[in-house]
Amino acid sequence: MMMTLTSDGDLFTAALSQTTVSVWQTDENGVFCEVDRGIIEEFTRISIRMSTITDEIAFYFRDDGTEFRAET
Repeated sequence: MMMTLTSDGDLFTAALSQTTVSVWQTDENGVFCEVDRGIIEEFTRISIRMSTITDEIAFYFRDDGTEFRAET
């Protein structure tokens, strides 16, 4: 089951446990699609920095409708 990470506590737990988190954003039709996956390295109230599965660093904003989900 997928859990949506919404609170600072959820994000902190995922980062501390090095849980793989998937990033979901809406496409042009308004349907949520997975766009990335990785480990949370750092987060603030505004953004999340992740090390992705392709060994790249990615930044995502928390308030633009992006969802972060973890497998539970």
